Amino acid sequence: MDDAKKIIIVSDGTGKTAKRLMDSVLAHYKRKNVGFSVEKIYQEVRDRDAINNILKEIDSGYLVLYSIIAQDLSKYFHRVLTGKRILHLNVLEPMVKTMTKYLGVNPDYQPGILQIIDDNYYRKVDSIGFTVEHDDGLGKFIDQAEVVLLGLSRTCKTPISMYLACNFGMKVANIPIFPDQNMEETLLERLKPLKQEIIFGLMMRPDVLAHVREERSQYLAPDSIYRADLQGYHDVRRIRQELRYCREFFNRMGWQAIDVTRRAIEEISHEILEKLGYEEPRI
Repeated sequence: MDDAKKIIIVSDGTGKTAKRLMDSVLAHYKRKNVGFSVEKIYQEVRDRDAINNILKEIDSGYLVLYSIIAQDLSKYFHRVLTGKRILHLNVLEPMVKTMTKYLGVNPDYQPGILQIIDDNYYRKVDSIGFTVEHDDGLGKFIDQAEVVLLGLSRTCKTPISMYLACNFGMKVANIPIFPDQNMEETLLERLKPLKQEIIFGLMMRPDVLAHVREERSQYLAPDSIYRADLQGYHDVRRIRQELRYCREFFNRMGWQAIDVTRRAIEEISHEILEKLGYEEPRI
């Protein structure tokens, strides 16, 4: 395709903005017998030296699409491209002019700001996916976890995990605990690659946990015939033993314990972040 129309993209960020816009427009030319190719995408172009280096590689046979928010640099690029008779378009300019006129204020003119937003978005999506996959002891990549929550059944492990993932972009794994020597050995083997300070044990008052479990039992076994099979699940005496085991286990391993009794998920999550040293949301 020696006669193909040559296009380059120049950006002060990643070039994704101009590339997406170009793809949307070029989609309307698919049926036409016209060849074109994106020769190169120049990223993080933020000074005149970088622009001058690009100009050495192109001529009037190129179309230049660029997204440069800094006014002085954008004007310079426009001036030299015009002088070399190279067809060009600043894809940001029409929208910025219109928005400035409508809003009555100038933009921040911060290069690469869209990439910051994109990175945060994809990190959040990745974290949510990880957290869902590593819910209730599942998942094969726990070594990538940024937070691990351990606790008995119905101690709010899943909602806390999802809150941290959705609002702070944290990769969270949660694992159920129950008194058993084999469980301990298996758990400790899984947690071996992790920093111990990211592991938290969740505790709850026995009477409250018994009430929560009893309500859960009624949902799982609405028929009184089968509900008797779950009697031990919400027996407060058994729950006290389970909590005593957890407290001893967490202390023995040096893991931080957090009481979740009658506390909002947001409050618990912020306590975890505070203990980890995160003062501001990551997302």
